[in-house]
Amino acid sequence: MLRISLDVDGVLADTMRLWIRLWNRRSSRKLEYEDLVEWDFWRRLGISGKEFMELMRMAWRMWRELPPTEPDLADKIARLRALGRVDLVTARPRDVEKYTLLWLEAHGITFDDIVWMRSSRMKARLDYDVFINDSPLLLEGCALKPRLLLIYDRPWNRNIACEGGLVRRIRSLDEAHNVIREMLMK
Repeated sequence: MLRISLDVDGVLADTMRLWIRLWNRRSSRKLEYEDLVEWDFWRRLGISGKEFMELMRMAWRMWRELPPTEPDLADKIARLRALGRVDLVTARPRDVEKYTLLWLEAHGITFDDIVWMRSSRMKARLDYDVFINDSPLLLEGCALKPRLLLIYDRPWNRNIACEGGLVRRIRSLDEAHNVIREMLMK
């Protein structure tokens, strides 16, 4: 059975929009979504990883205000599940786990399992056939053991060259479904 790893932040939950709102409330240096042109964008803001994560925690505690990345997520994930096993694989502090589960339930998102990771860098070591993720950190790991990496288009990953093959840029979960279905038909 095909095993699909599906990310939460940036692929299902548009967490960075709320993160930016929280940042803009407390900082004189205002950010727009399109300003996030690199994965570790927060370093340019002069803040630590710990400060970045504290705002992420705040955003998840406000889970009712977190927008989905696209409409009809539940239906789109159900279509992916018709192609194979879909596990949510997420790197986050465990203290926001309950808010994540509440958000998923509120949006009617079903999945086969959820895997909690300490770091996004570790995801590519897992045994999945397909990764749907917005992180450029998976690129190297997926190249070592060839698997399909579908990069969910975000400003912070647009520097990744995706010219077909095992690394493809997608703009929706419908597009992910079509790419995976085509792969299975070969």
